[in-house]
Amino acid sequence: MNLGLETGIAAPALIAALRPRAEAARLWAVRDLAKGDAAFAPGDDSGDVYLLLSGLVRLVYATETGDAWIKSFIIDCGVFSGRGAAEAGEGYGAEAVERSRFVRLPRGLVEAAVAEDAGVRAAYAAFSAWVLARKQAREAALLTMTAEARLRAILAAAPEIAARLPQGDIARFIGVTPVAFSRIKRRVGTSA
Repeated sequence: MNLGLETGIAAPALIAALRPRAEAARLWAVRDLAKGDAAFAPGDDSGDVYLLLSGLVRLVYATETGDAWIKSFIIDCGVFSGRGAAEAGEGYGAEAVERSRFVRLPRGLVEAAVAEDAGVRAAYAAFSAWVLARKQAREAALLTMTAEARLRAILAAAPEIAARLPQGDIARFIGVTPVAFSRIKRRVGTSA
């Protein structure tokens, strides 16, 4: 079950389709994001599109009380943006869990590429369908599985990714407090 940790092939295909246009516009500039640094903070007004080339980024909501809840992870190769989050209520931020490399593109360039280039349009459509399926699977898991079942599914489907994640992030991702996560780990019998 895709709980949001699988990367799929749609993001790399979209990145490859966007690269020639970004290079032609001299906007393909690879940037580094150090562990703990934010690509953007919750509520930032940036509509830019981020192409993650390597590393691990978490998209995170901050609650009224200052707690952080994980929306999703972007792992090794992915595409993300904060646009739309602020209009839907509380915005989310993007933070590097480990050193990451990315390219930041203006949304206008991406929208023009989708409108004008059939190859980019097809890659964008495939990526959008993949994101929708990923969101539906994550929603179904949160609504129909226990936290223990979600942890077991993550460990079975993506143990190498789970090993890269801080314990607190795994807890927030499966929707429990760190204390509850410790109890679940004991029952599952893992160091997660």
